Amino acid sequence: MLKSHRMLGIAMVALFLMGMTAAASAGNILVNPGFENGFDGWGHFNNAYTEVSNPPQFVPYEGNGLCSMFGNWWGVFNVSGIFQEFPATEGSAWTMSCKTRHWSGDPMTADGVDDNWVVQKIAFFDASHAEIGGVESRVLDGTFATDTWFDNAPITGFAPAGTAWVQALVLYLQPLWDGGACHVDNVQFFNSGSIGTKETSWGAIKAQYSK
Repeated sequence: MLKSHRMLGIAMVALFLMGMTAAASAGNILVNPGFENGFDGWGHFNNAYTEVSNPPQFVPYEGNGLCSMFGNWWGVFNVSGIFQEFPATEGSAWTMSCKTRHWSGDPMTADGVDDNWVVQKIAFFDASHAEIGGVESRVLDGTFATDTWFDNAPITGFAPAGTAWVQALVLYLQPLWDGGACHVDNVQFFNSGSIGTKETSWGAIKAQYSK
């Protein structure tokens, strides 16, 4: 039993060091991540726009540019968004984060009735561009303080079988009529390594050394 615990500890340390090495060697692959050059490098749709510094409404997290998004006022669920796309393969790991803010002069609401919200999302697509997987997290809604930049926790997604492309997206979701705009800046997207084969996965290590 003592030997098993020792080997498990060694395996966990090895995985930790591997993760640190991958993170250290990773670099942000997004083009124009701070919107300093408008939407160069970005795809965008519906009510997504770039803005330059113009306080108090537009106050970039850093630099002189940001992205502003809001709903489309269609009276049904709708989405505005931005994205960048890259080739990807099965088993690759991808990590994303972004900074978000909303201005007190045009805040998102939190009355509990059809509230709008914003997500950062990693989405995986097959060769025909059908979405086959992804991960997302909420990065802004009406419960967040106004006039404050939020350094949102990163998310990590693992490409499933059949992956040919990966997208990093920020999406503004409007269920009905609520207003308010989201500001986005300093988007980060990394190829953070690979989950490898089943033999080197955490599940396999646990099975081997917990006996």
